[in-house]
Amino acid sequence: MSEFNELELKPINDLLELSFFIPAYQRGYRWSKRQVTELLDDIKEFQQQAENSSKNAFYCLQPIVVKRHNGDWELVDGQQRLTTIYIILTYLKDILTLLGKSRYQLSYETREESADFLQDIDEERGEENIDFFHIVQAKKAVEEWFKAQDGTYQIKFIQTLLNDDDTGKNVKVIWYQIDETENVTEVFTRLNMGKIPLVNAELVKALFLKSSNFAQNIGDSKSKKPIQDLQQLKISQEWDAIEKRLQDDTFWYFISNKSITTNRIEFVLDLASRKLNDEGILDTDKLKIFLTFNRLLTNNGDKDKTVDVAREWLKIKQCFMTLEEWYNDRALFHLIGYLVSQNVSIANIFDLHQEALTKYDFRQSLLKLVFSKSFSVRQIDDLSQEWLEDRLNAVTYESGVHRLRPILLLFNVASLLANPATDARFQFDKYKLDSWDIEHIRSVASDIPNSKDKQKAWLENVVAYISSDETPETEESDVDVNNEELSIKLEATELLQAASFNNDQFEAVYDKVRAYYDPDSNEDVDNSIGNLTLLDSRTNRSYQNAVFPIKRARIIALDKKATFVPLCTKNAFLKYYSKQVDKMLYWEAKDSEDHQRAMVEMLLGFFQGVGVHQKELGHE
Repeated sequence: MSEFNELELKPINDLLELSFFIPAYQRGYRWSKRQVTELLDDIKEFQQQAENSSKNAFYCLQPIVVKRHNGDWELVDGQQRLTTIYIILTYLKDILTLLGKSRYQLSYETREESADFLQDIDEERGEENIDFFHIVQAKKAVEEWFKAQDGTYQIKFIQTLLNDDDTGKNVKVIWYQIDETENVTEVFTRLNMGKIPLVNAELVKALFLKSSNFAQNIGDSKSKKPIQDLQQLKISQEWDAIEKRLQDDTFWYFISNKSITTNRIEFVLDLASRKLNDEGILDTDKLKIFLTFNRLLTNNGDKDKTVDVAREWLKIKQCFMTLEEWYNDRALFHLIGYLVSQNVSIANIFDLHQEALTKYDFRQSLLKLVFSKSFSVRQIDDLSQEWLEDRLNAVTYESGVHRLRPILLLFNVASLLANPATDARFQFDKYKLDSWDIEHIRSVASDIPNSKDKQKAWLENVVAYISSDETPETEESDVDVNNEELSIKLEATELLQAASFNNDQFEAVYDKVRAYYDPDSNEDVDNSIGNLTLLDSRTNRSYQNAVFPIKRARIIALDKKATFVPLCTKNAFLKYYSKQVDKMLYWEAKDSEDHQRAMVEMLLGFFQGVGVHQKELGHE
């Protein structure tokens, strides 16, 4: 759409004297009974809530997109809504007459009979064509709905529907008038393909680019028009630059958990609108952001009201620039990115930022919030190594994902921050876009694959591993190793190629593999957090209950391809936390203990400010 299209809020009452032309490129009326009923329910809910609100309260319908057409209005988008309102007014036409009001006019380029039919809906003609059928069904839905209401409710409803702005507490449409030079067919196609949905972001953009706003600020002189055009162009370019930056997934998933692909700038608009006066606008209104800015940027006939578009746009830019500043600061990136991943809103973080007197205070408040989100306790002051050890000892596989994931994720974040010599960052986008499981590093022996497909996949992984070059050297002789592994490979291959898959034979091979690669597998299951790590679900499920060396080989293969693997997951499988690395094929109890001890030491340093306050210490 043109950057300079105009929009405003119009009460339904202001439409009653207008005529709308529905062009041939639009399909006929297609709303279902459910959609009609939902509209009636929404207006009733608003009417009831507005009884205790100021007269400024209103219920807002989705945009009506129009263009001048031979003295009438060509309805580019919004036919379904306006036709439904027309059907409601037709049902209530007797009351409408008593109020001295009429219905707006609808005419059609190709379906001329539809206009006459809407004037007086005859249910017996509902089967004549598909348009008549849906119109009749909508009328029945309206009739059924009103019959279920109190006998006098029709009057109360129509008052809410048709109150003017002087009376207030009314229903409005977003009136979006496109430029005379626009190609309406292209606009309609773009809207209906969803490429330019008229959501909050697009509507707010149109508000900021309204020519009347700039004329008000710089005067109406024609000589000032180049200045007006330049200001509009500047806002338009800066808007697009912010949206482009937000399209970078590394930036977007630092501040958000939502997987959306268009109009991400709405996130910033929502932040910037939080402090604005939004009295009368329901929190549940899908267009609340637009309605809030509309109230701010429109004088609504108040000649004394000054609309400073440039100042209000600067506030939005400053909001975005704060986010970018946090992103560019490595410590804040990790602290805030972690908190957002734990469903702490950016709005909450903005509040902490405003309350903090210094940068140090802000980081410390974030650190405290991280602590409470990780361990469900608020007092960080009593933190000690013994406390952390006890806490991690109490967290096991049975504690569930909701308790384990925050700690394992924080272990990764703290590990990256602990090294000031690197610019490495945690990839929150990959973490959020992929699905991550809590996985045993040393698998549970009793969790033997129970279906034929899973058993075959398990054997195929064993054969592939033995056939690869990933088998590490051991202290045993090469002959012994090769003979044992060759025996396992032959038995597994024969079973996979057998005409019938024998479950007993699989269990024999399974036991042989575990005896060779996991000689201590008969010990009690190690469900401690030291034997747990983050593993993407694709790897986890494809290598279900695989022995340690096979999982390790998979992690190494992913890392070789630069596929995202959390730092601490990779470190664990490479046994970087283990004090003795003489047995790379095995993950033993002492490896779990060393892994858990590394968590305690890393988290203790993190909560003491390592990597968080490094630049600020001694400066504030």
